[in-house]
Amino acid sequence: MYGYSTANEAHEAQQSKAIAAVEQTLRKHYQQQLTTANESVAQLRQQKAALAKTATELERRIAHVSRPDCVINNGFVGLYNRAIGADLPTDSIAPGADRTPSATQTADSSKYDTTVSDVNQQDILRHVIEYGERCQAVETQLIQLIEFEEKMNESRRAP
Repeated sequence: MYGYSTANEAHEAQQSKAIAAVEQTLRKHYQQQLTTANESVAQLRQQKAALAKTATELERRIAHVSRPDCVINNGFVGLYNRAIGADLPTDSIAPGADRTPSATQTADSSKYDTTVSDVNQQDILRHVIEYGERCQAVETQLIQLIEFEEKMNESRRAP
């Protein structure tokens, strides 16, 4: 009996040490992942702030580069909306589906509507600044996500 209890105690001590070592390794790994995630979030916030600052600076210039006598027609606005996909109903398109226009949309967009629109150069510039900022933010987010995943995969491979 004495030999069994001594062996059992030794085995339990060995298991406790092994569990403690695994816990320490997991904590270290978790801390590395947390640090990587926090760094990624900080970089993303910094990049988004820089994009917002650039957009604000660009918006300040709008009045200096636009002309009130520049006429924008509805055909231009329709073509602009078509180019950015703003004229397509999003609820009827499955995610990831090809946004090929229907025959009706193609026929409608081929008409040259030269009636004067209430949209002006400043409106277009404001939209393009906001749209550009949004596109750049999405791109930045995607790049950050890819880099984060790569770092996470590297840390999983590390002993």
